[in-house]
Amino acid sequence: MSKKKIIIAAVIAVLVLIAAGIYTYIAFFGETEAHTAEIKLNGEVIHTIDLRTAPDETFTVESENGWNAVCVQDGEIFVTEASCPDKVCVNHGPLHSEYLPIICLPNKLEISLK
Repeated sequence: MSKKKIIIAAVIAVLVLIAAGIYTYIAFFGETEAHTAEIKLNGEVIHTIDLRTAPDETFTVESENGWNAVCVQDGEIFVTEASCPDKVCVNHGPLHSEYLPIICLPNKLEISLK
């Protein structure tokens, strides 16, 4: 491999790493203007919540696959408990970005900001 090809490959690799870093920063730390949470079950919207005006509450979303306890508190939405084995949805924490929804694959639940 020539020096020119190595330099081009290195520049491309650095650009990819920079793009991934920017995306990660925006997804995890970027402020969003979205304040409407959309809850989907099996791909269908079952509930829409305006987080600016919603009262604090906890409710259960049930499907044939299991259940998820969803909590709306202080303008945030998150899953507190779930019947799924891995608890990825519970460990996600509050939803802060429209780029990183809460997903529970076993129960086919998705919570996203719109």
